[in-house]
Amino acid sequence: MKLLFQKDVHVLLGKGYCYDTLNVDMFKSMCKFQNLAHCRNYNANQNKNKQIPTNHNMLTKSNGNFLRDKLKAEVEGRKFSSESQTPLCPLQDFSVVRLASKSILRLSGVDNYSFLQGLITNDIDHLSQNSTSLYSQLLTIKGRVLCDFILYKDGDDILLESDVTQKELIAKALKKYKIRKKVQIHDVSDELLSYAVFGCQMEEPDVQGLGVAVHRDPRLNELGWRLLAPSSTMLNSVTDETVYHRHRYRLGVGEGPLEHLPEKSLPLECNLHLLNGVSFNKGCFIGQELTSRTHHTGVIRKRIMPVETTLDCPGNLVSADVKLCSTDKSVGTIRGMVGGCGVALLRVAEVLKPSATLYTTDSNGEKVDVKTRRPDWWPDGVGVI
Repeated sequence: MKLLFQKDVHVLLGKGYCYDTLNVDMFKSMCKFQNLAHCRNYNANQNKNKQIPTNHNMLTKSNGNFLRDKLKAEVEGRKFSSESQTPLCPLQDFSVVRLASKSILRLSGVDNYSFLQGLITNDIDHLSQNSTSLYSQLLTIKGRVLCDFILYKDGDDILLESDVTQKELIAKALKKYKIRKKVQIHDVSDELLSYAVFGCQMEEPDVQGLGVAVHRDPRLNELGWRLLAPSSTMLNSVTDETVYHRHRYRLGVGEGPLEHLPEKSLPLECNLHLLNGVSFNKGCFIGQELTSRTHHTGVIRKRIMPVETTLDCPGNLVSADVKLCSTDKSVGTIRGMVGGCGVALLRVAEVLKPSATLYTTDSNGEKVDVKTRRPDWWPDGVGVI
């Protein structure tokens, strides 16, 4: 799949379109349908055997989705109907998102791997031997979450991508434990930009010759890929960052300090072990005792889970309690919400009962119905009532 750049879509933008997401095949189809004479001429051999996705986001008029659906129907050769219904929280077909909420630290020096091995929850050897990306957390000495991040291999260096609001906290924590280790920590957020690329049946993005590093998101395949691009190379970030958050909310994946509360959240309640974020075989790390004991006892009563509400909810729901309709008993708290999709820390056994119906109250005091479900990516035996 070939990503497009700003100069490839300037004609469409000039005609009043905003761009959701598109690849070369869809761009060419759009050009043909709209009869735009100034579109760039691509080499057909690059996409000779590629099939156009059946549910692909396309260019849309800024005043609504009607034209997108009509153009999609024309390209797919099917009848168009304006009466089609959109699911409450559909998964994104394909998106490229500039993650402005992320910052990047570079760890260099001969001791960078051994230094992190004794601090983080995951096994850093996986990054040096088997993979180019690794999800992990840094815990407090009491076993509570301090921050979560993704590590990337960059030659002999390690890049640490985290929430921008926790950049200074992480740098301070790392420097506190560094002591005499030969490790240098530099903020390179102005030099490298982070992108998320995800969608149905995603292939690895083709960015050869552009100086862009491609990494699989180490948590879930459904989260797609991460691109680390020089700030001088502006990819066509065709969707707002809220699309990324809504996508992971639909999957039931939390991240960042608003959803993994610093010094309060427990790592296994954040599904760290289900998201390939912890190793129980590597040896000691900060906060290991409580985490290992919880894992081996197998008692995890609360977990981050996906929730859905009505799209026209007028008030803010973040931090609102989720309650059972039958008893008004609180069974959890909403941690994040975008456009009717969110994540909440819920008591699994109670909210997954067939008879359970849930509600919450927004910041305006309005009662709002809440639905939850067991994520498909949870292993067998987890969350089974």
